[in-house]
Amino acid sequence: MPNRNDASHPLHRLLPMAVLALGLSLALSACASPRPAADMASSAEQAAAGQPALEPATPTQPTPMPAAPTCNAEAAKSAIGKTADAATVERARTAAGGHTVRVLKPGQIITKEYMDGRVNVHVDEKNVIVDVGCG
Repeated sequence: MPNRNDASHPLHRLLPMAVLALGLSLALSACASPRPAADMASSAEQAAAGQPALEPATPTQPTPMPAAPTCNAEAAKSAIGKTADAATVERARTAAGGHTVRVLKPGQIITKEYMDGRVNVHVDEKNVIVDVGCG
């Protein structure tokens, strides 16, 4: 009985040739150029042949961007000199027109990205507000 792993088996000789033929056909198909538009069927010809005609895409209006929140730190400067308790910080946020607020302590590591609408309340070591800014 012949061993199937024998190199003289017909499949061992055909496999490399089949892989080569497949590789060449793929390589040649990649080099093929697209059909010119003149060779393609029109929608009337497609309809006559029983193929559904494709409708052109209708352009849609882009949705407008929502208005960016604004921040006016000058309107919240009245908080300077006060203790940064929850009520005072919230009053500073609403006075500045911000949508978020953060209290920044001395030496605290903070993110540097600018966010319009964010109120930054700067405090000293005694938790007294020393500045109000936006971003």
